[in-house]
Amino acid sequence: MTNEMPLGRVLSEVNAPNSVFDIKYRKVDGTVGTKLGCTRLATSNALNERKKMNRSGLLKLFQPSTGRQFEVYIDLLVQFNGLDIDHER
Repeated sequence: MTNEMPLGRVLSEVNAPNSVFDIKYRKVDGTVGTKLGCTRLATSNALNERKKMNRSGLLKLFQPSTGRQFEVYIDLLVQFNGLDIDHER
């Protein structure tokens, strides 16, 4: 068994209703960050927002424990729920 998850599956799980997940990502400055217990930012038109997300390459997320909204570039995601992300699949 591999400790990798295809990017498509990651995005599918991020967009699943009531999904809560942990991510590890590279920041634009090259440092690594981690966010625990994240959810996708709720919007009134989820399908339209997913299309915009796919075009822009940004995930708009919310971390309930801190009450903060943030954005992460999809291409800079490193891990999802402890599994490395395979950006080739």
